[in-house]
Amino acid sequence: MMPARRQPLAEPVARPASAVARPGLLVAGLCLWATLAAAWVATAIFERLPHVEDEVAFLFQARTYATGMLVAPAPALPEFFSIPFVIVRDGEWFGKYPPGYPLVLALGVLAGQPWLVNPLAAGLAVALVYGLGRRVYGAATGLLAALLLATSPFLLIQAGSFLSHVVCLVWTLLFLAGFEAARRRGSTALGLAAGAALGMLLLSRPLTAVGVGVPFALWAGLEALRNPARLRVYGPVAAATLAFGGLLLGYNWLTTGHPLLFAYQLWWPFDRIGFGAGIGPDGGHTLWKGWLNTRLNLKELEIYLFGWPFRLSLAPAVLAVLVALARGLQGIGRVGAGGERPGAGEALIWDLALGGLALGLIAVHLAYWAGGQMYGPRYYFEATGALALLAARGLRQAGGWFHRAARRAIRNARFGDLLGAGIPVALLGLLIGYGLFYTAPRWFVGYRGWYGVTADGLRAVEAARLDNAVVFVSAERWTDYAPFFAQNSPLLDGRVVYALDLGDFRNRLLAEQYPGRAFYEWCGGTLVPLDTGVSR
Repeated sequence: MMPARRQPLAEPVARPASAVARPGLLVAGLCLWATLAAAWVATAIFERLPHVEDEVAFLFQARTYATGMLVAPAPALPEFFSIPFVIVRDGEWFGKYPPGYPLVLALGVLAGQPWLVNPLAAGLAVALVYGLGRRVYGAATGLLAALLLATSPFLLIQAGSFLSHVVCLVWTLLFLAGFEAARRRGSTALGLAAGAALGMLLLSRPLTAVGVGVPFALWAGLEALRNPARLRVYGPVAAATLAFGGLLLGYNWLTTGHPLLFAYQLWWPFDRIGFGAGIGPDGGHTLWKGWLNTRLNLKELEIYLFGWPFRLSLAPAVLAVLVALARGLQGIGRVGAGGERPGAGEALIWDLALGGLALGLIAVHLAYWAGGQMYGPRYYFEATGALALLAARGLRQAGGWFHRAARRAIRNARFGDLLGAGIPVALLGLLIGYGLFYTAPRWFVGYRGWYGVTADGLRAVEAARLDNAVVFVSAERWTDYAPFFAQNSPLLDGRVVYALDLGDFRNRLLAEQYPGRAFYEWCGGTLVPLDTGVSR
């Protein structure tokens, strides 16, 4: 008797291109959807305004770079333009963040629409997920991963904001795509491109770049030990990444006076990575505090990654990683192992590498004191592309098991195929619909007027059609001033300059800096002309 054939734990990987008819149109539709949906969030929820300190500082830096400067000259009276995370030091004015993301955001400033940068990046991220998935797992898996990412409430809320994470997701996916292509082709040039993408991530979010890069550095290192000729590919990846690291150190030297001192610490001396006394605002950071932050972030990720009920969002990705581990332990996940389908071992390695990326981000942020909950568990956001790919793998694996079970249980093969394929597709449709039309709207609406920031005051001032004016903003909190400050040029030479209202005597000092302008006060929802005693 012939022994029963062992059923594979994973779906076949090498799929012909015809497995999905004309995927390009579907992918283009998903990219357009992601861009338009994120643009709706940016407009209807966030009013195309920065709402939190980070966003205000990013936009200030982007406006600075759009003028051709890395730092702006400090105002003569900086107290009138005080805002969190924007620093005055030695006659210079700059945000506390590394320059990578603001350089991209500056393109939106130059185009006059900075709010549109992240929605466009969301559409690009969907296309990149499909491209990587198609190359590593096949067109069907790539298309499913693109669908999952495009319908992720987490992606849409982040892409509606001015935070850096969606652009950093693009850098992450470009690194993964470049790494895959460089390995496959043995290309030095593609290795340099992959390293440049990881370098831009390093220049944007250094700790995130470490979490993303470590599992692939381990992969490259192990492969180079077995085959030193692979250094022709991996050496350029490392060299390009380190070159961008040098740019980051140079930027630190320019802004803080020391290459290893980040501007984070100029604002808060306790804002450092690690454990012990003096790290974090409450006396010291510990591994236990890091674990508490991690638990909270993972709970939010279970809900908001895809918005599915019963915290199911992470389940398919976890399944894919467990299957890859099981096959590795069985000894059949190795490339070229006897009986293995062509390319299947490589795909399982990618399963583990993508899982390692997500675990890497979780691990490195254990050492950071801040919780990171802002529009979702944002410190893990750069893993969303990897998680979408793994979720697509897990769903196809589970669907394959259900299909085979249905065929065995139902004697009518045609009916068994129909149920075996139709039921998983219908269930997935219900899950995606739940996330889009139940979880997302209920979550998004809570961010309207977040931090008390609205566009009401700006609309009122713009309706007055002011020109060559200074508006003093009466503000009890920094958030009252934030939407106005975000409109200022870093050179404070715009058609309207918005300053804090510091009282008549001190306001007169600023008015002397702007002879020939009209002066107004915004207070209590009313715009009032001021007589500062400075002639026009």
